[in-house]
Amino acid sequence: MNKLPIIKPLINTNVFDGLFISSITDDSRDVQKNSLFVARQGVDSHGNEFIKDAIQNGASCVITDQKLYEELDIPIYYLDNLEDKILEILFSFYNFSQNDFSFHGVTGTNGKTTTAFMAHNIVRAHKKSSVYIGTLGAIVNDDPMETKGNTTPGIFEIFQILQTCKFQQKVFVFIEISSHALAQKRLGDLPFSQTILLNIQSDHLDYHKTESNYINAKLSITELNNKNPTIILIDKIQDLIKNFSDAQKQQLSKSLSLSTTNTSAEFKYYLEYNPNGSSKIKLRFPNLCIDVQASLFLKFNVENYIAAIALISDHIPVHEIKTIESNTIKLPQGRGEILRLREGNILIDFAHDHQSIQNILSELANYHNEIILVFGCGGDRDRSKRSKMMKVAQDFASKVFFTSDNNRYESFSSIASDAMLGNSDTSIEIIENRQEAISHALQCLNKKNILVILGKGHETYMDVSGKKVPFNDKDCVLEILGNEAN
Repeated sequence: MNKLPIIKPLINTNVFDGLFISSITDDSRDVQKNSLFVARQGVDSHGNEFIKDAIQNGASCVITDQKLYEELDIPIYYLDNLEDKILEILFSFYNFSQNDFSFHGVTGTNGKTTTAFMAHNIVRAHKKSSVYIGTLGAIVNDDPMETKGNTTPGIFEIFQILQTCKFQQKVFVFIEISSHALAQKRLGDLPFSQTILLNIQSDHLDYHKTESNYINAKLSITELNNKNPTIILIDKIQDLIKNFSDAQKQQLSKSLSLSTTNTSAEFKYYLEYNPNGSSKIKLRFPNLCIDVQASLFLKFNVENYIAAIALISDHIPVHEIKTIESNTIKLPQGRGEILRLREGNILIDFAHDHQSIQNILSELANYHNEIILVFGCGGDRDRSKRSKMMKVAQDFASKVFFTSDNNRYESFSSIASDAMLGNSDTSIEIIENRQEAISHALQCLNKKNILVILGKGHETYMDVSGKKVPFNDKDCVLEILGNEAN
C-alpha cells in the first residue's frame, strides 16, 4: 500500500508526488525499498550524515530539518518543525489513533522489567490486549518479539512493534523507560496514560557523569506527555530528597506518592511480608481499595507487584484484580527466579550494581545463615562501581566466586583488579570462565544455604570481544546438575 496520500496532508508538499512509499524509519540501517527516511538529530550525529546510506538501501525520499548542500538522487523535503510533527506522522502512517492505545511507562534504577512485565501479565490475565517493551525485548500479547536491544527503543521502533498488533480493542502498552532514554528524550511526545518511578540509586555514571545528572534524568519522567501525574514510590527516594535542588523538588511536586509509611500519600499500601508463603497486601489507592495476596520470594518483588497494580489502577476494575490468583503472578525469567533443586535452592537475578546486589543479599541474609555468591562486573562500563559491588558481596556472602559478565572489549584481569581494589581477598575465588565458576559454586550448595547467581539474569549470551557467545545462567546450572527445576 502506498502511504504517500496518508502523510501528504501533514507535510504539505508536492515534492514526493508520484512516489510509492511503503515504510518509514529514522535509522538508515532499517531502510528498504520505497522507504521514507526521516533524517533527525541523534545523540552524537544528525541523520543527514546517513542519507547516502539510506539511498543505497532503497530509500525513495527524505524528510529532514537541516539543509543539505549537495544534490540528491531522490526527493528531499525540509521541515523546520520536524520533531513536533513526528508523532502525528507516525500515527497517521500506521493508521493508528491515540485512542487505540493506553501507554504506561516505568522507570527506576531497579525493578523496571519486573514491574512492567507484571502489569502486562495482569492485563493479559483478563484477556485484554497488551504489549510489553523493554529489557526482555517485546511481548505482543503472549508472543515474544526481538527488538534492537535497547531497554527503551526509539519512537520509530516502538511504532514498528505496534504495527504487528492485530487488535480489535484498546491496547495496553507497558514500556520500560531507561535513564538514557529520558536524557535523550527518546520517546518524544508519546502520550502516556500513567507513568511510575520506582527508585533512584546511583547507576550509569559512565554516561550521566554525575549523580545529579542521573537523578535529573530519572525525575524527568514527570515531564513526559503524561495524562496523569507520575506516581513515585516515595519511600525509596526519601534519603535523596533532602539534597534535591529546587528544580528537582519542583519536578517532584508534580507527582503523586506511593507509600507504606506516609499517611498523606495518594497511593497507600500496607504489607505483611512472608518469604515462605503468601504476603498480605492492603491497597488504598484513589480508584482501587482492596486486599490481595502475593507469593513472591523477595520482598522487593512484592513491592514491584504493588507498583504494577498502582500503574494500572485507573484501568482495571476491582473485581478483576481480585480474581488474580497468587500462583498466577508471573516474574520474568532471571528476575528473582528461584530454582528449587535436589541439591538446594538457587536464586538467579539480573542485579548488576552494588545497590541492587545489596537489596537481594541483605534480604536473603534474614533467612539464610550462609550465602554462596557468583557474580561479575561488565566490561567497558562504569569502573567506579566494581569495588563497591565486591564490598557488598563480601559483606553478605560467606563465599564469593568472581567471574566474567559481558567483558566486551575489556580484559577480565582489568575488571577483576578494579573489583578487588580496597577489598580483602578472603573467601574470594576469581575464575574467569563463568561456567567453571558456577560449577565450583554448586559444589558448595546444600539444603541449609543458598546459591545466588547475579548479573545476567535472562540473558542468553556472553558479550566477548564483539561476539555474542551463547550462555544462560539457568541453563548452565541445569546442565551441570542434570536437573530439572521444581
